[in-house]
Amino acid sequence: MSLNNFQFIHSIKNSPAVFRRRFKKDKTKNMSHGDPLFKVHYMGMEKIYSLQVEQTREVVNRLVGKESCKVSKDHALVVRPRYLEVKEISSGRQITKTYLHDIAYCTADRGHTNIFLYICKSKGQLQCRVFLCNKAEKAKAITVCLAKSFEMAFSQWHETYSRQTLPLPSSATGRGSEELDKSHGHAGRGTSLDEPCELSRQLESDEEAEVRMHQEFLQRATSFRAPHRLDTGDHDMEGLSRDFSVQELAGGEEEGD
Repeated sequence: MSLNNFQFIHSIKNSPAVFRRRFKKDKTKNMSHGDPLFKVHYMGMEKIYSLQVEQTREVVNRLVGKESCKVSKDHALVVRPRYLEVKEISSGRQITKTYLHDIAYCTADRGHTNIFLYICKSKGQLQCRVFLCNKAEKAKAITVCLAKSFEMAFSQWHETYSRQTLPLPSSATGRGSEELDKSHGHAGRGTSLDEPCELSRQLESDEEAEVRMHQEFLQRATSFRAPHRLDTGDHDMEGLSRDFSVQELAGGEEEGD
């Protein structure tokens, strides 16, 4: 290799653009810790009244309309064995954390195919969280990944529960669906990332989360025909599983993608 060629390659390797890509690669690697990670833009959350599709469509349309006036930031959506978290890539700041047993629905939106969303329960209210993906296949892949993680979490709980009858702590008795039903009349318009409520609320301890996981999964086991399956809307899991382009992404993105 000539000296000129060597200097040229050396200058490329040390260019600001390459350095930024390396920096972002290291950032996402530290965030994933081996769990599936997807680079998205978290558009925000709104409170909703029910699991009806029309409600999620309204939320998506509102947030998409707002997004056209904003400068997008990169976020990492990481699917952990027990919870889902969203972090800002540039700062590493945790935006939101949702336990899998609190998620009732997830899907790739039909109207905006590059939108992924999920509905969860928080303090007795339903919340719809919306994410913008760079392609439709990624939105479907996140749906597959989250649904499989939910199924695995439920199966692990069921295996433990079937071996021994786990007592339901008295502090958790009487809550759950009743609390959710009472809240439907009080839900309202949600929040954007600019508002502090998602970050400032008191975080749940591991013990409290364990109690609620048992409560929520026990309720599903006694109320649902297929309690281990997360509702994915119009998307059939078997169909998505046969889609090679979706399956290729369902394990998360490669570092530096």
